[in-house]
Amino acid sequence: MLKSLKQLLRTPVRAVLFFLLMAAATALLVLGANLWAQTQAQMDAVEKQFTTLGTVEQKPNRTQMRTGWDAADGAYYSEAEPVYDSVISADVLDFDGANYLKAPEKRPYYLADLQGLAVRDGGTALFYPVVEFTPAETAVPDHPIKVYVQRFLYPEAENQNNEYEIYVCDHWTENPAPLEAGKTYVAYTNVIVNHHENAKSSIEYALIAAERSTQCDAGGNLFESDRQTRTFDEVTAGFYETERGQYWLELSKALSMWDTTAPVLPVTDTALLPSFHDRTVYVREGRTFSAEDLENGAAVCLVSEEFARKNRLSIGDKVELPLYGVNEKDSPHRTFGDGSGLRTFSLLNAQNRAYTPFWTAKYEIIGTYYSVGTYGKPAGSIEMALNLFLIPANSVKADFAGNIVDSGPMQRATTSFQIPNGTVDDYMAAYNRNVPAEVRENLEITFDDNGYSQIIGGLLNMRYVAIILFAAGLLSALAILVLLLYFFIVKQKKRTAIERSLGMSKNQCRVSLVSGVVLLSAVAVILGTTASTVLFDKVQTFDLTGQSEHTFSMEYSLWARDENAVETEDAENTGVLEVVIPAAMILLTTGLSVILVNRNLKQEPIELLSARVE
Repeated sequence: MLKSLKQLLRTPVRAVLFFLLMAAATALLVLGANLWAQTQAQMDAVEKQFTTLGTVEQKPNRTQMRTGWDAADGAYYSEAEPVYDSVISADVLDFDGANYLKAPEKRPYYLADLQGLAVRDGGTALFYPVVEFTPAETAVPDHPIKVYVQRFLYPEAENQNNEYEIYVCDHWTENPAPLEAGKTYVAYTNVIVNHHENAKSSIEYALIAAERSTQCDAGGNLFESDRQTRTFDEVTAGFYETERGQYWLELSKALSMWDTTAPVLPVTDTALLPSFHDRTVYVREGRTFSAEDLENGAAVCLVSEEFARKNRLSIGDKVELPLYGVNEKDSPHRTFGDGSGLRTFSLLNAQNRAYTPFWTAKYEIIGTYYSVGTYGKPAGSIEMALNLFLIPANSVKADFAGNIVDSGPMQRATTSFQIPNGTVDDYMAAYNRNVPAEVRENLEITFDDNGYSQIIGGLLNMRYVAIILFAAGLLSALAILVLLLYFFIVKQKKRTAIERSLGMSKNQCRVSLVSGVVLLSAVAVILGTTASTVLFDKVQTFDLTGQSEHTFSMEYSLWARDENAVETEDAENTGVLEVVIPAAMILLTTGLSVILVNRNLKQEPIELLSARVE
């Protein structure tokens, strides 16, 4: 081997040049391979961790003004409300080329009467009582007038005091009917601040018109119902045996149930819930639903940490959920977002009766979820609510067509789907081709990929750079290797002939030529690999992906945990490449050298010495 090296050093400039070029080419090759492997690993990890969620909302065809009377102001007020000519079904999104990972779904939510559990502190009883009262004097209640409470139908009280004085006002009726002294009346009221001039009380009990049922059939059509708008009824002997009397008893019963009502959201996959998608809500204790839970409809549930804490519930406990109502219009957040329970639908069906449960089952708590917000409230959420239960959609095995309390169009909070990452443009192209224009103009589709498009764009740029470096390094290494072998193996035919003539065996000739070349290239490859490691560490400090423009805090998120997993995978990949690539180059050099030397050895020494060797 020493003689082989001495022969190489007889042309020191050429040897040093090839040594440095081989080291540089190896450094470039390994650096490109490392960057390529790391970027690909990051892209694979991003693909697993990020999802693209689409939400759908039907836009109103127009708005109209709804007017009402305010007795304190003595004037009308107006409120704008949306008008929909028709409700568009989510089925219109089932078209060729959609390529859904999870097809569009419009989620209803259930109402569960949780007797014996803490649901809402104080309920709504303090603000919306049903009262029997007697006027202190005959008067028109276009301003607050004094009355004596006979009893509260809702909320029920053990010690009712008929000397209790309140002030009632038919606040939202322009020309109300008079109330006569000595008669007893019943009314549904709203306790509000008294803004009337010369008010004798700081609050008033504003009479509310009898609730109109919002019950709908399975097709979303409103049922015909009693639309009487009387704000009070006179209570006479046998009144509560009449239809109108039954209405007040049923309303009181429904309101009592409402105080212990919690929303229940049936899910086919938590990934379709916007708050779980953006990770402002996630399961922190226990586990989430498994594929088997969702497919088989297991009687399991997720509850909020706040609900579990205040009711002293733990993982493994069971909670009975009597489901009595289905809202197919809004998300739970609309009514229960802050736990207040202020609703926009009626608690009575079309027959003016309180709903009865259509499904009752005990659900085992398998996990508690945490909401990134204040005191567990889902801040910024569009679908989550305080005290919300999540259950597998398939776990409810009863027909609820007779218990639909409200129905409406698709909303971002209720309708969503999932498509492969990076296919938004393809999806929209197929959507525009297959969905009629008159439908598209009434739908608004919004996509959220958690920043996937920005991150993957930067990673793609980085991968292109890595591929270019790798290709340049590979081509350079091959070109340098060819030249190296040409000058130090192919052009050494005469030397081989001389060595053979001096009595050296073929194996000795092979060692004489190959060992020096292999040693030179091996040292160059190792040096280049070491240099590439230093370069790779330096490259890591630069933002070559452009992600610095799209950073966000992960202090309270699960993303940080995922990022650490990516870094571990990257480190394993680059360590393997730094061994495999140098070893492959050394083996390639050795193999080609032996092949070329064998070609030289096939010729007789006399022929080589007598021929003009170029």
